[in-house]
Amino acid sequence: MRYFIGVLIPLFLQSLLVFVVIEMNTGNGSWVGLAALILGMFAIPMTCLANFFYIRARKEIGSFSAVAPCFVIALIVPVIILFLLILG
Repeated sequence: MRYFIGVLIPLFLQSLLVFVVIEMNTGNGSWVGLAALILGMFAIPMTCLANFFYIRARKEIGSFSAVAPCFVIALIVPVIILFLLILG
C-alpha cells in the first residue's frame, strides 16, 4: 500500500498536470507545452524511481512518515511547470 500511495499517486498527479498543460498550450504558439512534455518525459520516471527507492529504504518507519516526503519530491515538477506557465 505504501508503494501505491507513494509512487503511483504522485505519478498519476504529475502526468495529469503535464497533460493538462500540454493540452492548454496546443495551437496557441507557446512553447510551454513542449517544455512540459520534455520535462515530463524525464522527470516523471525519475521521480517514480526516487520515490520507490526512498520507500524501499525506509521500511522500518511508519507509512505516513515514509509517504509524505514522496509527495514533497513529486511537487518539484509541477512547481517548475507552473513557473514555465508564468514565464510563457
